[in-house]
Amino acid sequence: MKKIGLITIGTEILLGKTVNTNQTFIGNELTKIGFQLDESITIKDDNKTILGAFERMCREFDIVISTGGLGPTNDDITKKCIAKFFKKNLKFREEIWRKIEKSYTQKNMEIPKIVRTQAEVPEDFITIENNFGTAPGLHFKEKGKHFFAFPGVPSEMKPMVKNYLLPFLKNKYRNRSFYLKTIRTFGIREAVLAEKLDYINESKNVKIAFLPQLGKVDIRVYGSNKHEFHFTIREIKKKIKKFIYGYDDDTIPKLCHEKLIKRKKTLAIAESCTGGLIQNLFTNHSGSSKYLLGGIVSYSNNAKMKLLNVREKTLQKFGAVSSQTIEEMLKGVKKRFQCDCAIAVSGIAGPTGGSEQKPVGLVFIGINIDGKNIIREYHLSGDRMQIKKKAAMSAIHLLLKNI
Repeated sequence: MKKIGLITIGTEILLGKTVNTNQTFIGNELTKIGFQLDESITIKDDNKTILGAFERMCREFDIVISTGGLGPTNDDITKKCIAKFFKKNLKFREEIWRKIEKSYTQKNMEIPKIVRTQAEVPEDFITIENNFGTAPGLHFKEKGKHFFAFPGVPSEMKPMVKNYLLPFLKNKYRNRSFYLKTIRTFGIREAVLAEKLDYINESKNVKIAFLPQLGKVDIRVYGSNKHEFHFTIREIKKKIKKFIYGYDDDTIPKLCHEKLIKRKKTLAIAESCTGGLIQNLFTNHSGSSKYLLGGIVSYSNNAKMKLLNVREKTLQKFGAVSSQTIEEMLKGVKKRFQCDCAIAVSGIAGPTGGSEQKPVGLVFIGINIDGKNIIREYHLSGDRMQIKKKAAMSAIHLLLKNI
């Protein structure tokens, strides 16, 4: 197994201003094809620091990948450091410049003089085409080892990794058989999951990892023994089947989106505490117009009464956050949009507004499918945004399970 190291370059990452999603993406993509990162480091935009990282990583690893610092501005110093480390001169490449010029011309934009440096590449390096920016990726082979450099901008880096790095590694190295599956669960905590699956033992050939997320937990099973891998998957599914909503790249909104289309059901949504987030999650998927008729964000009591015909008497007696109000919100949105299915949500996202009887995190969610109501009470934790996101996902999950 070839040892792989990743260097993420960017002072803004260390300052906490940018989230290092590049490491997550590259690590995940490598794992999918049977490789894995042995080490990942994040360093600042500093010549001495970068050169030191190159020296150690290229000495210790067979494959070194770097991201960041390939742009044209003064703080983008990675390319110069690469040239210095490998003792190569930067050479102007006419074909790269022509591509940059074409890109600017098509957008009817003037080319800043500073962008010309993007066509300068260390001698003897292979360039990796960048279809979403001006900085080409770089690839260099020396003494049987490989060095790759990619832009730090995720939208530029990701296609280059998928279209160049991964195919190169698969073709270059015959890796051992590798099996990977992500089991996605909802409505159960990590500790409870781990306890339920405690009897399933890992081996040197198959490993299990619990990956908690906001309101969800993924279980990742991976290994090199096909029989043990599939046996482990079967045992997990047998034990926690009712909590599993999907696998691998599945998401709750995506599965619900597909199910609504397949069953030719229409949908309308009445939201209060989620503020339109549920509608946003559905409309993130192309083709949502086939089923989503519309929605109402009835944040105030007045809006609930005027737009959804929630009775003032109901709000006064039971409050906006109640099963009774949800029932009337469902009735109102169904009547307004004449839909097959409806969702209604009302809750207290905090940090203020809670009471002893109705604490922060209390959320009522209702769905109506072909005239039948299902209303649930939830007690969600976290800050305001986390409660909103959990409520939105819980609403879609409730519809997914029952549609």
